[in-house]
Amino acid sequence: MRRGQLLSFDAMLSLVIVILMLGMITSTSSALKDDITIMLGWYERANIGDNMLDIIVKNPGVPSDWESNPSNLAYLGLENTKYPNTIDYKKIEALNKAYTNGEASLKSALVNLSMGKDFTLGFYLTRIEIEGDVTVVPPNVDGSVDIPWGGRLSITPTHGYAYGNPIVDIVWAYPLRTDLRGTGGIANITNLTAGESFVFKLAEDADVRVDIPAPGGPQNYNIPAGATVYIDVDSGWLLIGWNRLNDGTYELWIPYHREGEQVTTTWTGTIWWGQQGGVSSTNLTIRYVYATKVVNADYNMTMINGTFVDNPSIIKASMDRSPWITYTERRIPMTKMLYNETYTVTPDALPEELYIGTIYTTIPDYMALKIAFNNTGYIVMVAWMRGANISGYSVMAAYKTAADSTMKIIVNQTINGKTYIKSYISESPYYAIIPWKEFLTQINQGESLDIYVWVYEMKNIDEAVITDLNGIDTIMKPQASLAVLKLWVWDDS
Repeated sequence: MRRGQLLSFDAMLSLVIVILMLGMITSTSSALKDDITIMLGWYERANIGDNMLDIIVKNPGVPSDWESNPSNLAYLGLENTKYPNTIDYKKIEALNKAYTNGEASLKSALVNLSMGKDFTLGFYLTRIEIEGDVTVVPPNVDGSVDIPWGGRLSITPTHGYAYGNPIVDIVWAYPLRTDLRGTGGIANITNLTAGESFVFKLAEDADVRVDIPAPGGPQNYNIPAGATVYIDVDSGWLLIGWNRLNDGTYELWIPYHREGEQVTTTWTGTIWWGQQGGVSSTNLTIRYVYATKVVNADYNMTMINGTFVDNPSIIKASMDRSPWITYTERRIPMTKMLYNETYTVTPDALPEELYIGTIYTTIPDYMALKIAFNNTGYIVMVAWMRGANISGYSVMAAYKTAADSTMKIIVNQTINGKTYIKSYISESPYYAIIPWKEFLTQINQGESLDIYVWVYEMKNIDEAVITDLNGIDTIMKPQASLAVLKLWVWDDS
């Protein structure tokens, strides 16, 4: 380097290299910054759906019982506090109702949850579908007789009449309980008390005779073969002896007696007979549809720029304008128990689910279902039952006719492949009551029973009131089933 020379060639070359390196570093830093920004934006978009669903399904919300008053909602969550790691059907229902009503507290909670992004959230729930035809034939009364207190009543075969002979060729009878043990050749005794009824069906080649006490001697009433006979006990008590025969039919002693001795009538009531009537179903199908097979969401909610939107074309246009869309879903257990003490049902909303849950203990005798309506017509209810040792369904018709305004109930029940027919008669023209254990079925202590109950059909009835008497909900718990939550998130800002 000469004196007075500012930079040597080597120094200049080094300076140029340093400048080039600084330029490259600056350029690389800017590119890296852009890449990091892009990556952070992608990460935020990719995770916003997961984060939203995690928050929804993993906490109960604030307050934890917000479903009882959605206007108090501050922080959205669907977890069932009594059954962790499940979501609560009641909260889904409350969420949908608040969305439909445009609840301001829900809007605020969803804006915070989505960080201002646009989204559609769909709920796909496991469901039970029921369809098929139900036929109801009310009984036709051909004859009846009132039973007075005292004297000696007997129901015996028409041919070969003798007091105390059993009536045979009984196709079916109900209820056949063993309230007492019989003597001699009579194995079982059913003890009917006030308010109960006994029903039996005669074979087509069997007829019976009813002898009732009357001044001047007994009065005789012949009941034709093939008839269905109803015995309604209004007061006192009636003992009926019965045996099941090898051919599947029954023999009955009405009233039960010892060694042919005549017994004094210990009850008042009515015996009536005629066409059996009944309720039957054709191609009744009950399907359990898993949430993963559900095509259309049970509930959908969409928010765009902080506003609830239901118009599909507006939603699609908003999604088309967004530079990105993410999709996320969750499959999670849902707890569901459907119960109200009283329902008012109308024909335009059928079939309508009334009761869903799991009965976890024996059903007490005093728990019953009350059906009330004013019109002449009928209402059909269907129950589906599933348990470890039980599978079946019941089709029940409550009806009254113009000829007889007394309300009656017929149940056609199939449990584990066996069919049972049950009948009940009310003292009132306005309502009828059936024990829950008879409409559903009884279980043993330690067993459980999943139940689903619908009002399925109403004919010539404007409105019916269905009431649970004495709290069957106290022996029920929620059922667990699968729910699928599907979430689309985008940005149309």
